[in-house]
Amino acid sequence: MRQFFGKYRGKVVANKDPMHLGRIQVQVPAIFGAGHQSWALPCVPYAGSDVGFFAIPPVGANIWVEFEGGDPDNPIWSGCFWGQDELPHRVRVDDPTRVQVFKSEGMTCVLDRSEGTPGFTIQVEQPIVRGVLKLVFNTSVLIRK
Repeated sequence: MRQFFGKYRGKVVANKDPMHLGRIQVQVPAIFGAGHQSWALPCVPYAGSDVGFFAIPPVGANIWVEFEGGDPDNPIWSGCFWGQDELPHRVRVDDPTRVQVFKSEGMTCVLDRSEGTPGFTIQVEQPIVRGVLKLVFNTSVLIRK
């Protein structure tokens, strides 16, 4: 059997894992040609029983795929990358280390350490809520139960 080591460019074809393991269905044309799809297990920075970092890329996202032991029957998705003009607009700044963004459909979280606009912003919009809900924390904030 031929082995494949290193990272290969792929695309997310489906992201609803019926086994609830964080898998995504991927296409890796350089290995399988066009049209072939495989379920790939995730490689995440933190996981355990009922804990962990869980973020699944959307269908169509660019991903990096590796193969456990080089075996093409055991794909692993190990991360994502942006294509041309896909980087979130909020982080297109002079010092990108000052702003971190997590964005998914209908929800954006921004950690901003830029001079003049520091703070933490949570924005929720359609389809999650009807309008737009935006919380901006840029001064002392204390939340109590």
